[in-house]
Amino acid sequence: MNYKIPNSYNWFAKLNLTQFIPWNFEKEINSNSSINEQFKIECQQNRQVLTFGRRQGMDTFVGFEIIDEKVTEKIIVFHPSFGQNVKGWDIIESEYSDFFEFMQRQVLRDMKEWIPRR
Repeated sequence: MNYKIPNSYNWFAKLNLTQFIPWNFEKEINSNSSINEQFKIECQQNRQVLTFGRRQGMDTFVGFEIIDEKVTEKIIVFHPSFGQNVKGWDIIESEYSDFFEFMQRQVLRDMKEWIPRR
Protein backbone atom coordinates (compact mmCIF):
# COMPACT_ATOMS: atom_id res chain seq x y z
CA MET A 1 0.00 0.00 0.00
CA ASN A 2 1.26 3.47 -0.88
CA TYR A 3 0.71 5.89 2.02
CA LYS A 4 0.98 9.68 1.98
CA ILE A 5 3.51 10.58 4.68
CA PRO A 6 2.95 13.82 6.65
CA ASN A 7 4.98 16.78 5.34
CA SER A 8 6.58 17.41 8.73
CA TYR A 9 8.33 14.04 8.51
CA ASN A 10 9.17 14.40 4.81
CA TRP A 11 10.90 17.71 5.55
CA PHE A 12 13.23 16.04 8.08
CA ALA A 13 13.89 13.02 5.86
CA LYS A 14 14.70 15.10 2.75
CA LEU A 15 17.24 17.07 4.79
CA ASN A 16 18.72 13.77 6.07
CA LEU A 17 17.74 14.71 9.63
CA THR A 18 17.15 11.11 10.67
CA GLN A 19 19.74 10.47 13.41
CA PHE A 20 18.91 11.92 16.82
CA ILE A 21 20.73 9.65 19.23
CA PRO A 22 19.16 7.64 20.75
CA TRP A 23 16.43 7.84 18.05
CA ASN A 24 16.92 6.72 14.43
CA PHE A 25 14.36 7.40 11.71
CA GLU A 26 13.93 5.78 8.31
CA LYS A 27 14.77 7.83 5.22
CA GLU A 28 12.39 5.57 3.27
CA ILE A 29 9.46 4.24 5.28
CA ASN A 30 8.67 0.56 4.68
CA SER A 31 4.91 0.03 4.77
CA ASN A 32 5.51 -3.75 4.91
CA SER A 33 7.61 -3.64 8.08
CA SER A 34 7.15 -6.61 10.40
CA ILE A 35 6.97 -4.11 13.29
CA ASN A 36 3.73 -2.70 11.83
CA GLU A 37 2.29 -6.21 11.95
CA GLN A 38 3.57 -6.84 15.47
CA PHE A 39 1.84 -3.66 16.65
CA LYS A 40 -1.40 -4.87 15.05
CA ILE A 41 -1.08 -8.24 16.83
CA GLU A 42 -0.35 -6.76 20.27
CA CYS A 43 -2.52 -3.64 20.28
CA GLN A 44 -5.74 -4.61 21.98
CA GLN A 45 -7.48 -1.44 20.73
CA ASN A 46 -7.58 -2.52 17.07
CA ARG A 47 -5.24 0.29 15.95
CA GLN A 48 -2.61 0.40 13.21
CA VAL A 49 0.70 2.22 12.72
CA LEU A 50 3.19 2.96 9.99
CA THR A 51 6.53 2.59 11.78
CA PHE A 52 9.23 5.12 10.89
CA GLY A 53 11.82 4.79 13.65
CA ARG A 54 13.20 3.15 16.75
CA ARG A 55 14.98 4.07 19.94
CA GLN A 56 18.50 2.74 20.34
CA GLY A 57 19.18 0.39 23.24
CA MET A 58 15.50 -0.55 23.66
CA ASP A 59 12.82 -2.29 21.65
CA THR A 60 10.87 0.97 21.44
CA PHE A 61 9.46 2.07 18.10
CA VAL A 62 7.54 5.03 16.75
CA GLY A 63 4.97 5.29 13.98
CA PHE A 64 2.17 7.34 12.50
CA GLU A 65 -1.31 6.12 13.36
CA ILE A 66 -3.30 4.80 10.39
CA ILE A 67 -7.04 5.41 10.46
CA ASP A 68 -9.32 4.27 7.62
CA GLU A 69 -6.22 3.33 5.59
CA LYS A 70 -4.85 6.90 5.76
CA VAL A 71 -1.71 7.97 7.59
CA THR A 72 -2.56 10.61 10.19
CA GLU A 73 -0.31 13.20 11.87
CA LYS A 74 -0.72 11.36 15.19
CA ILE A 75 2.40 9.69 16.57
CA ILE A 76 2.40 6.52 18.67
CA VAL A 77 5.48 5.41 20.62
CA PHE A 78 5.27 1.71 21.42
CA HIS A 79 7.19 -1.16 22.94
CA PRO A 80 6.25 -4.61 21.60
CA SER A 81 6.64 -7.70 23.76
CA PHE A 82 7.05 -9.76 20.57
CA GLY A 83 4.56 -12.26 21.97
CA GLN A 84 1.09 -13.30 20.84
CA ASN A 85 -1.83 -11.64 22.67
CA VAL A 86 0.08 -10.93 25.85
CA LYS A 87 -2.63 -10.37 28.42
CA GLY A 88 -2.25 -7.16 30.39
CA TRP A 89 0.57 -5.79 28.19
CA ASP A 90 -0.02 -2.22 27.01
CA ILE A 91 2.11 -1.84 23.90
CA ILE A 92 1.56 1.94 23.71
CA GLU A 93 4.00 4.02 25.77
CA SER A 94 2.93 7.51 24.66
CA GLU A 95 1.09 9.45 21.96
CA TYR A 96 1.67 12.85 20.37
CA SER A 97 -0.48 15.03 18.16
CA ASP A 98 2.18 15.35 15.44
CA PHE A 99 5.83 14.85 14.53
CA PHE A 100 6.95 18.21 15.95
CA GLU A 101 5.37 17.52 19.35
CA PHE A 102 7.09 14.11 19.37
CA MET A 103 10.45 15.73 18.54
CA GLN A 104 10.02 18.38 21.21
CA ARG A 105 8.64 16.29 24.06
CA GLN A 106 10.29 12.89 23.48
CA VAL A 107 13.31 13.00 21.15
CA LEU A 108 14.97 16.15 22.51
CA ARG A 109 14.40 15.00 26.11
CA ASP A 110 15.98 11.61 25.33
CA MET A 111 18.91 13.27 23.54
CA LYS A 112 19.59 15.46 26.56
CA GLU A 113 19.78 12.36 28.78
CA TRP A 114 22.29 10.71 26.40
CA ILE A 115 24.67 13.68 26.12
CA PRO A 116 27.60 13.22 28.50
CA ARG A 117 27.89 16.03 31.04
CA ARG A 118 31.25 17.36 32.10
